[in-house]
Amino acid sequence: MDTEDLRKFLVIAKHNNLQQASATLNVTPGALSKVIKRLEIKLNTQLFKRIGRNIKLNQQGEKFRHYALNLVHEADQAISEFNGSTKNTVVNLSGPSLLLQHYLPLLLSQFNEQGFQFNIDTSWEGQAIEQVASGHAHLALVTEVALNESTLQSDFERIYLGTTTFKVVAAHSHPLFEQFSKGSLTNRELFQFSFACPSISPFCGVTRGVGSDGWRDDKVPRTISYRCNDFSTLLSLVKQGIALAYVPDFIANDPALKVIDVLDCNYTCQERLELVYKPSLATSWLNQFAAKVRAAHQRIA
Repeated sequence: MDTEDLRKFLVIAKHNNLQQASATLNVTPGALSKVIKRLEIKLNTQLFKRIGRNIKLNQQGEKFRHYALNLVHEADQAISEFNGSTKNTVVNLSGPSLLLQHYLPLLLSQFNEQGFQFNIDTSWEGQAIEQVASGHAHLALVTEVALNESTLQSDFERIYLGTTTFKVVAAHSHPLFEQFSKGSLTNRELFQFSFACPSISPFCGVTRGVGSDGWRDDKVPRTISYRCNDFSTLLSLVKQGIALAYVPDFIANDPALKVIDVLDCNYTCQERLELVYKPSLATSWLNQFAAKVRAAHQRIA
């Protein structure tokens, strides 16, 4: 079975539309119709439902997509093993913007830059997991919660990268320090200062709690004056001394920010962070890279 036909089939299955798939692949819809016909003859089964001018994977097509994903994945990894550095390898990496910004230096340092081309896709965790499952991404940076909630990760390998603990932060110029020079105060005292909060979780892209940043507003009320659907805008408000924010520790470590010690708050948000991928039977770049990341993380830890 031709792996190029399988690749085209996967793109058609992703779009469920010949016109969109042909635009993605830069081939004619007629050529893609022939691909479908060849596969259906080979398998002696119909893979798509024809609904007017549209098509949609049927039950057999969904089952075959799983096999096609594995076949293409193994073919790519086998080619990378035997071609070595003689062929340019495309690496597709997906995940939330905050995680990519923090972990990209560690991940990219494990590659020999020659022979690799990186496609870095900023997406919410659910989308990143789906892209690995569907073969459109090799690697995804996600939280353990998102991965455990997904139904798509049965054949994934997971590399634990660390745990981030959220902290309350302010700019050094924030008025809070005029009253509390050491940055230590109680919940009641904290209530007088405004927070900037994401309107959706910066990791999964959905609303989680009142502020969607992991703060237990049900246990420790606070004053939320600013809601932002963009985390860069939120940080701008904080760094200008306008608002406080509750952020992952790798952001709190920014020299422009100072961590606030909330003396009587017994609730802390933590997220375990993981890198996920589909392993291969081949001694491929992907398996070699995963081994390097594990070793590098162990040295750092």
